[in-house]
Amino acid sequence: MHAHEILITFACASAAGVWLMILAQRLHVSAIVMLLLGGILLGPECIGLVHPDALGAGLNTIVSLAVALILFEGGLTLDIKGFRPVAREIAGVLTLGVLLTWMGGTLALRVIFGFEWAFCLLAASLVIVTGPTVVGPLLHRIRVRKNLHHILHWEGVLIDPIGVFIALLCFEYYISAGGSPGQVLADFALRFAVGVVFGLAFGNLLHLVLVREWVGKGHLNIFVLVAAMVCFTVSDLVIGESGLLSVTIAGLVLGYRQAPQLHHVVAYKEELKDYLIGLLFVLLAANLKLDAFLATGWRLVAVVLALMLIVRPANIFLSLRRSALTVREKLFLSWIAPRGIVAASMASVFALYLSKEGDAYGRFLETFTYSVIAGTVILQGFSAGWVGRLLGVIEPQPTGWLIIGAHKFARELARFITDAGFSVVFIDTNARDVREAEREGLVALSENAMTVEWAQHPALYGVGTFLALTPNEDLNRMLCHRWSDQLERAAIYRWERKTSEEGVEEHLLAGDSVWGSYPLDQWMGHHEGRIPLRTVNGAAREHGLLYCIDGALSFSLPEEIPEACEVKTLVYAPRHGEEGSWLPLKPEHVLFSDRTGLIELYQHMLACVGQQQPGLDLDHLLEEMIEREEEYTSLLGHGIALPHAYVQDVEEAMLVVARPSHPVLCTHSDREIALVFMLISPPGQPSEHLARISHIATLIGNEAGRQALLEAGTPQDLYRVIVGS
Repeated sequence: MHAHEILITFACASAAGVWLMILAQRLHVSAIVMLLLGGILLGPECIGLVHPDALGAGLNTIVSLAVALILFEGGLTLDIKGFRPVAREIAGVLTLGVLLTWMGGTLALRVIFGFEWAFCLLAASLVIVTGPTVVGPLLHRIRVRKNLHHILHWEGVLIDPIGVFIALLCFEYYISAGGSPGQVLADFALRFAVGVVFGLAFGNLLHLVLVREWVGKGHLNIFVLVAAMVCFTVSDLVIGESGLLSVTIAGLVLGYRQAPQLHHVVAYKEELKDYLIGLLFVLLAANLKLDAFLATGWRLVAVVLALMLIVRPANIFLSLRRSALTVREKLFLSWIAPRGIVAASMASVFALYLSKEGDAYGRFLETFTYSVIAGTVILQGFSAGWVGRLLGVIEPQPTGWLIIGAHKFARELARFITDAGFSVVFIDTNARDVREAEREGLVALSENAMTVEWAQHPALYGVGTFLALTPNEDLNRMLCHRWSDQLERAAIYRWERKTSEEGVEEHLLAGDSVWGSYPLDQWMGHHEGRIPLRTVNGAAREHGLLYCIDGALSFSLPEEIPEACEVKTLVYAPRHGEEGSWLPLKPEHVLFSDRTGLIELYQHMLACVGQQQPGLDLDHLLEEMIEREEEYTSLLGHGIALPHAYVQDVEEAMLVVARPSHPVLCTHSDREIALVFMLISPPGQPSEHLARISHIATLIGNEAGRQALLEAGTPQDLYRVIVGS
């Protein structure tokens, strides 16, 4: 039965952790509260499905490894760009602030409970940490000012290993029964040195493996997972309890150096972290003894309130006394300090050890720490939005822009947006474009926009407008669908040539399509030349992409604009000849033909080809096209045909467009042709040839564009419709 009890305990704890986190997300409540309640309910005190005692010594191993992987993931996702603006504040909170929290908690426990000093130091050390597992979701929900977001986020991740080391220092001092402080400090310094050395070594080694691509993508995630576990284990074997610092530093090094495949690892570790948090909280909460909470009475409530209302404010106001933060911002930071999984796990590990040794205070560590966790998460978590609004530190409707795609066209667009006073962040997997954006002073993330999480990057904080700007229209739709959930208050847009939504699943149609009448995809790849965008003063209705109207950005102009309004327009304005770099079409190669048969129409069009490329065997080329027409029709539908061929003696691509005065019939069917695009390319340009075919197909697939082609009154009008679309 013991084996069954272990199986049931582990399976129930895993399932409950995942389901409760999903339920908490649906109900928009703190996951930690749900996990604590669920763990107590499933534990021996209530239902009895989860028995942590059945795991024996394995519980400590599970807790230690899980915390190590959580800290490793936290190091991976830190954004160094978010650290620099608040480096002074972070340094203050992590030095003097940590000391004040530790000493303040110690004094509160001594005064209220009267414990001996060594035990007060140990208990207070457990609640130094805040933790990203509780701070991150809270910040995502309320969205405070960016500087406050960075401070709380960085404090949550970096304070974990600091708090763990101080707790270990206090634990050794306590169990040594007042042993030599010098020896305790020496052990602490040795642990710190070993943790730093192993962390730097493993972090750089992992970066080298990722850069050299020694491990295939199919095994990359499990390789990094095992490497983190090995780093923790080796460091811990060299000297006990140094592993947590080593994996945190390894994660920081790997995240800072930004290996190309890192986004795959981060996405996997994010899901693993959520699973581990759920598992740990359920297991540890099930291990709590409810009567221990009742036995402490009012004094437990008093010490929790002292930590929240006296110690934390003293920490913030003293450690940030030289900061440029306002009093209101400091008051908000004073209120937000929820404790999380690291505090819970360390308290449980220490409590298990002390209880086995017969220490009467062992269970109090759990009771005290979980009371602080519950009190801070419930009171601060549920009131954070109200307190933030009262203090005026909640951001109004976010105004920043997030653009998917850091290509040159997007960077030119970003200049117009930043000149108007709005921030822009790019996300792109193209490392070259990301580097170019950073060289130009723009913020760019080398990430996969389909997997990256908003909360992982403080740079994404404050995004109010999302624009999917890739040449893949289907990808743009999927991106809009995903980010409409990530950015609940943002306006969602995408570039898309298609206007008909027929055949598209309804759940993919998130956001609005913009600029569908322009062939912007030709500028979204690697492009060295000039991008046809220019800024003009005033309201340019023709070819206007984006408008700045009295400081506000809009994709369209109102019908009437007051004279007092200041308007600037970003205009799509290709110069003559630039269009041909994409579609190799000249104005004289757009024909309105009076030919009545398909062969005669092709002869008329090939004559234009012969004028540009003398010496071609036009008769042979015509025969090839007619033979191909009989085998594979060039008719795309809607009365439009696209014959195309590679021709050996052609030096550059050519496009000829003809619209017969009356529709002509296909050579092998009774279907009529009202418009012909004839594309001739050199054999050495297969990618360009296929891209132009795709572009033409997209153009005629757009119902509005197709009608404009068929209704153009003159060859000049038809040319403008094609190159201006």
